[in-house]
Amino acid sequence: MTVTMAYPSNREVLEHRRDHILVTLWIFVTFKQFRFDELVLYPLALYFAWAFVRDFPRIFPLVARSAVLFVFPAWWLLSALWGDQTGLILKSGLQLMLTILICYCIATRLTARDLFISLLIASSYYAVMSFLAPYMGTGTVARGVFSSKNTMGSAMVVLWLASLCILIDTGFSKKIKLLAAVAAALAVWQIHRSDSATAVLLALGIFGLVFCLGILPRSGIFKSPFFYIAALTVSGIAVLMLGVFFSSLTVDPVNAVLAAFGKDGTLTGRTVLWQYATAQIEQQPLLGVGAGGFWTPYDKLSEASRIYEEFHKADYATFSFHNSYYEIAVHQGLIGLSFSVLIVLWTIGCILFFRNKSEPVSTVFFLCVCAVTLAKSMTESELLAPFALLTILFLTGGLMSLRGFPAVPSSGKQVSGLHVMG
Repeated sequence: MTVTMAYPSNREVLEHRRDHILVTLWIFVTFKQFRFDELVLYPLALYFAWAFVRDFPRIFPLVARSAVLFVFPAWWLLSALWGDQTGLILKSGLQLMLTILICYCIATRLTARDLFISLLIASSYYAVMSFLAPYMGTGTVARGVFSSKNTMGSAMVVLWLASLCILIDTGFSKKIKLLAAVAAALAVWQIHRSDSATAVLLALGIFGLVFCLGILPRSGIFKSPFFYIAALTVSGIAVLMLGVFFSSLTVDPVNAVLAAFGKDGTLTGRTVLWQYATAQIEQQPLLGVGAGGFWTPYDKLSEASRIYEEFHKADYATFSFHNSYYEIAVHQGLIGLSFSVLIVLWTIGCILFFRNKSEPVSTVFFLCVCAVTLAKSMTESELLAPFALLTILFLTGGLMSLRGFPAVPSSGKQVSGLHVMG
């Protein structure tokens, strides 16, 4: 039998390289806000939206199988009918819709390995600049060039994850693996300097997942999706049992652990914010107040103004409930919360049941993205947020898994966009 090798045309190589560079630039800009970044973000977003329309006939089967992703953005836009901040609702809702279109473009135009490289390039730049920031007078040791230590810690966690996946992936050259090793060491050092408890725990958890799912032999039971479901179920039961056990103790172990990381029992005021959120949800449980309807302290007698004053925030500052589920329930109601949870479960299900056995590192990467996304959703309000990097990686993982991790998303032939695979 004769096997005919299909080689990409020059046009296909150029198109793939262009899309890879544009995605890398997008990730680079979304890692850190800077002045006039919208001059880069919006043209890129419009390009990805146009690319979605251009490729729609080809990707329609994927869109039809993943239509659930559009339910929450549609509800978000619909809340303009009863929300106070109509303009803000429409603007942020369209941004969220555009975010999902970007996920489709990444999932259908690039490979998972392309995504590893894009993350490595973008996050390595900020890691180096943050490392040099104290000596150059452009930042501090704890936060580098970022606005806070938690922001730097989160960025370095992404670099840590991308570097580990490149190191265990046999598809990369030794030169790229060497760069990834240096980047991983720098990420660990910067996470340590950030003094962020969240970043430290996430980095440890990622290493454990990569070791168990990517390094241990992947045979027998490890090939079954039910193994991963059973592992998650057992972990959940173990956490509940530990909670019951600790609740019977006279000493509060949670506060003791938090104190070791320099935190108090309120998680630096987060539990206070959650109480405010609960009270607001009770007032408008089903529909919510619409995006921006709570955190716009135009009325000095509003709950938002009280929170701003209590937490010493200026009226122009951006604030949140530091919990994605409370944030969504307040603004999009319990109906919107149910839609968002449906998307989360759908994405995790796709990654578990449609994973690619020939490229297991891709599944490991996206499972780690799931773990990081879910962990941060408990203390931050970035889940399904417009233009949020973790949201893009999370949804892209579901789409790539559903599509089956094609070797070449656009033409069915192997193309290396930046020619770094070796």
